[in-house]
Amino acid sequence: MKTLVASTAALFLLAGASFAVAAPADTETVSIPVSKAKLDVNNPQDAQVLMRRINTAALQACGADSHSFTEVKRAVAASACHRDAVAGAVTQLHSSQASLTVTGVRNR
Repeated sequence: MKTLVASTAALFLLAGASFAVAAPADTETVSIPVSKAKLDVNNPQDAQVLMRRINTAALQACGADSHSFTEVKRAVAASACHRDAVAGAVTQLHSSQASLTVTGVRNR
């Protein structure tokens, strides 16, 4: 169910929908902007920088941050929330916007 909600939210985000998607009461949706300004995604070094930014934002959106224990970061990185958040951000890469949004749907 979490995957469906995350996928649907990402789809609406990409489509520029101006209405909210209702998530189950026991989940929380977190969106974090990631700048891709001054980065050329066709340049391998810039692409690595952007993927690190996306990964960091996905970890944060899904419940970990820079102060979390390594075990927590590993668990979040292996979660469906993280996978869906990264996939949603990657689909936005070819847009002309200077930033993209990483969205995670996580349990409370």
